[in-house]
Amino acid sequence: MFVRGTWRIARIAGIEIAIHPSWIVIYALFAWSATALAPTVDDKLSRPGAIGLGMVYALLLFASVVLHELAHAVVARRLGIPIGNITLFLFGGVASIKREPGTPSDELKVAIAGPAASVVIALLCFLIEWPLPAGWGDDLFFFLGASNVALALFNLLPAFPSDGGRVLRAVIWHFRSSQAKATANASVVSMIIAAGLVLAGIYFGAFAHNAPGNGPTVINGWWWVLIGVFLGQAALASMRGARVSLILEQMPVGECMARTLIPVPTTTTIAGFVAEMAVGGRPVGYPVVNDGSFVGLVTLQDTAAVPHPLWPQTPITAVMTPSSRTPFIPAATPASDALAALDERHVGELPVYEDGSLAGVVSKETIFAALRAKERASTA
Repeated sequence: MFVRGTWRIARIAGIEIAIHPSWIVIYALFAWSATALAPTVDDKLSRPGAIGLGMVYALLLFASVVLHELAHAVVARRLGIPIGNITLFLFGGVASIKREPGTPSDELKVAIAGPAASVVIALLCFLIEWPLPAGWGDDLFFFLGASNVALALFNLLPAFPSDGGRVLRAVIWHFRSSQAKATANASVVSMIIAAGLVLAGIYFGAFAHNAPGNGPTVINGWWWVLIGVFLGQAALASMRGARVSLILEQMPVGECMARTLIPVPTTTTIAGFVAEMAVGGRPVGYPVVNDGSFVGLVTLQDTAAVPHPLWPQTPITAVMTPSSRTPFIPAATPASDALAALDERHVGELPVYEDGSLAGVVSKETIFAALRAKERASTA
């Protein structure tokens, strides 16, 4: 099935596996490389045998990549982190994890799961290969075992956002107590590694062709260049994201909440709320109160759930988000924590308390408005 530019090919443990069309390129490259290298391992292998070996090897290698990414996804799900699908594409595979881990420990567990799975797969391949007689099967499992070792080692390079980069970020995060600072530091290391891959790739791609039989080395050299460019771009994006995250970590909710509160009595109907209070498209919720006590939040968008003819007799409490789903947060809470709380609770706004009383309402809109104001002030 073709979905959003990818082919969905399987569903494992409730996780969809998809292939991007660009994967065909990397599959062909690995199949060709294995075909070219096979005679150096087994000089008795025929040309058709080498081609078949390369094609089967490449398929099984990417099955290993799927298992590598599944390990990330399963561990993330067990830690309560929402996950999407797994996609094979030009640069390998990626598991879509919809929310960053909340602690350095969780980050480390998710990051290390993939390389650990690759090591286990490599050991299994070598155990299968060990008793096999010399021949096609022996070559296949040897290649698969060696490739999974290489996959684990390459992914452990401290190049964020690869597995090793995430391990590095988890360690820095633990000692610096700031995910944003850890991301920035890990991204700098990633830029250095990316530059090294590009330079090494240029060397092998430009000069290795002088030696006979070095076709795969030349191709792999230019492949390193592409991977280095990809990692460099990802590192730059992470550095930009880290700068924004650091601002959010250092900005208290008190600086980005809406302080103008217009309380709505519980006796108000939807019609009365819309006519008397919800004027001007206020971007945050209105506190709903009962005898002065906060009982929930309501927005103009909430009223859309009730047909217009029923507005005059429907109380506002029927469409509000109750206080049980909108726990208050202190005004000193970092804006980054407020964003996480909004996502975790699946709500649009949260009440903010200061000195024991309701002081405002915070939403993603108010947070990002304050963020944009800070960015404009810093560039002025």
